[in-house]
Amino acid sequence: MFQRSFLFILIVFSIACSQEKKQIQALGSLNEVLDCQTLDGLHLKYGAENVINDTSWVIGDDTLRGSIIFPNSTKQAFVYFHDANIVDVTIKGESSDWKTNSGLYLGMTLTEVQAVNAKNFTMSGFNWSHGGSVVSWEGGKLTGDSTLSHLAVFSDVSNEHEGLSDEAYQMISGEVEFDVRHPDIQKLNPKLDLISIVIPKIPSKSEGKKIGSRIQKSQVPKN
Repeated sequence: MFQRSFLFILIVFSIACSQEKKQIQALGSLNEVLDCQTLDGLHLKYGAENVINDTSWVIGDDTLRGSIIFPNSTKQAFVYFHDANIVDVTIKGESSDWKTNSGLYLGMTLTEVQAVNAKNFTMSGFNWSHGGSVVSWEGGKLTGDSTLSHLAVFSDVSNEHEGLSDEAYQMISGEVEFDVRHPDIQKLNPKLDLISIVIPKIPSKSEGKKIGSRIQKSQVPKN
C-alpha cells in the first residue's frame, strides 16, 4: 500500500514539474521587445492599441517616463527610451508572461538564479528603496557586455521575512552589500520581482551630473 501511494505521489509530482516547465517555455521573449528598437517598432509588433505612449511609472525612488505595453495584464512591460531608441525593458511583480533569453523570469528563487548565472553574485541588503538589488553578477553568465546588461531585484516578501527572526533579517537589511552565499539570505531564498534588460550607454556630461545629483539625494542624509 505504501509503495502504491509513494508511486502515485511521484507521478503527480512529475506531471506538475512537466507542466511548470512547459509554462516557462511558453513565456514570450522580453528581448524581442528590446529588439523593436523604437516606438513605431512596438506599434508594428504588438499593435498600437496595446501600447500606452509617453507615460510615467515609479521604480524604487526613480520616476521613469516611456511606454507601457499590454498595460494591466500579465504581459505588461515598461519600455524606456533614449534619443527615441529603446534602451530598457522592465517587468515587475510576482509573475509575468515574459522571460529573458538568458532564462530569467519573475518568481524565480535566488538559488535558481544562482544556477542560471553559474556563479555567486553580490546583492544589496533588504528593506530600503533599492533593497534586494543585484549589485554585481561577478563575471557570471548574466554579467552581460557592451550590448546588453541584466538588472534584477529580489523581493523581501513585503518585509515579512518568513523563516527568519527579526534580528537575523535586520542583519541582512540596509544599504550594504552581501554575497548571496550568506546563510540567512540562502534561508530566505527570495524571489525575483523585477527584471530589466538594458542596452548600456555612456551618459553625456549633463546626464551624468543629473544622475549623480539624484543618487546623492537618495543616499546622502541631509544635515
